[in-house]
Order: sequence, then C-alpha cells, then structure tokens
Amino acid sequence: MKNFLKKLYEYIPFKQSMFVLVKKIFTPPEFIYKHLHFKGKIELTIEDSKFYMMHHGFQLENDLFWRGVLGGWEKESLGLWIKLSKQSNVVFDIGANTGIYALISKCVQPSSKVYAFEPVKRVYEKLLLNNKLNNYDITSLELAASNFSGEAVIYDSDTPHTYSVAVNKKLDSSQSNAIETKIKTITLDLFCEQNNIAKIDLMKIDVETHEAEVIEGALGIIRKCKPSILIEILESQIGENVERLIADQGYLFFNINENEGIKQVPHIQKSDVHNYLLCQPNVAEKMGLLIN
Repeated sequence: MKNFLKKLYEYIPFKQSMFVLVKKIFTPPEFIYKHLHFKGKIELTIEDSKFYMMHHGFQLENDLFWRGVLGGWEKESLGLWIKLSKQSNVVFDIGANTGIYALISKCVQPSSKVYAFEPVKRVYEKLLLNNKLNNYDITSLELAASNFSGEAVIYDSDTPHTYSVAVNKKLDSSQSNAIETKIKTITLDLFCEQNNIAKIDLMKIDVETHEAEVIEGALGIIRKCKPSILIEILESQIGENVERLIADQGYLFFNINENEGIKQVPHIQKSDVHNYLLCQPNVAEKMGLLIN
C-alpha cells in the first residue's frame, strides 16, 4: 500500500507550482513537508542574491526549498560559511556532493575561484548540473582528496543518490549491498602545485571519516596559508588525528551546534553535532566568535 501511494504521488501534476504558492502563505512543519517533495529547479536566496539548484526529490533539496538556506539543514554551518565566503578569494569544497557549499561561495562572492571535489560519478553529474544552472565557473572535479595520489576503493550503495560513501566497508551501514567502486585520488598539495594555486582561503571537508587523510595531504598549503576549515568529525579518533596534524599552526577550534550556536572548545572530538570550524584567531575575532 505504501509503495502504491508513493507511486501515485509521483503522478500528481504541478506539485512544484502548488508548493511555491503554499510556501508564500506558510511553511508546513517538517513532519509534513518532508513528504511534499518534487523534481525541478528551485531558487534559493541569500540576502539580495540568489542561486538555483535542481531538486531531485531528496531530503537536502527539500529542506532548502521549504526552509531556505538559513532556516533548516545545517543552518549555523551555512550561516558561518556565508560570512567566511564573503572574504575568501579561493575556496575548496572537499566532498561537495551536489554543491550547496560551493554554490553559496560563488553566490556571495562572484569573483572567487571555487573548486569542488566529488568522486562519486552520479553525484558529480548533479554537481555539474547545478553549476550549469547558474552559469557559474566553479571548477568541478571527479576526484577524492586524500593523503596519496592514485586510485582508491570506496563502498557505495545501489541508490539513485547518496549523501555519503564509505572508505571502509565496516563503516557502511548496508554492508551486504555495498558496491566496491574505484575512484581517483589526489593530495591537495599536489593539486595546488599542478594548477599553480598559491593560496587557499577557505575549505570545507566532509568526506565520511577520511578527513584526517585530506588534511595530511594538504599540510603544505595549510602551513603556508592557514585557511579557515569547516570540517565534519564523526569519531573522536578522527578529531584527535586532525588536531595532531595542525597542532603547531595556531588554529582555534569551534564546535557548531546547528540549534544552539557556535562555541570555542579546547579539543576536536566527536559530539552530538559533527561540524567544527578551525580558524586563526584573527578570523575568529572578525567573525565575532571570541568571548572575552
């Protein structure tokens, strides 16, 4: 019965037009709007600017459509990213998925050079589409950043889309259905050298427990430029490894609670909320993150 209703819902015409009208009147609560999805191009606004994304009927796009960029999904992280992007000329989005962070950077700072890394082919194609929808010049790369350059194996799922893939089969929640997939990897230090990139101002790293390896492969450019880094930490061991790698670089650590705000912490470790900002004291002061 459930599958029948889902199939029936797919054939309802003009869903997007109806939902746009509904949204102008009120925003339904999440337990309702999570069922009100559709497929089509959506417009997202940030202050006086706007950009577009293709809604593929998945959770992230649906949340952005109904709640806006700063109203729902990772709202504190996105708000901080907007502020950081406005003062960044070179931005790296590592584990870009369909590109929400990269798109925001380009939207609020059109002159910036944005690089988006996404190794999963079907997801990478959606990233390319979103770039094309906006006529942006985001450099989109079907690559995974790591601590070596070459090939690696990830464990993917047989679904139309994925928000995460595992580099370790034990970490995949659907092990029996995990599909071994070869991807190309590169260190960010080598990538910067090959492409004559002398500076990175801002990075986002969301690579499902592979964050420390990304940092390790970027230590040269990190030591040189000390970019601000928005990073996901799913395990305390990963946090410890990241902290060890950048221990002598003067970074401050800020835990991002999407509902309660941002607070400075002494160490990077697993928490109920996964995102951290790693930045230099002058950046933290400019962002108003330091509490006297």
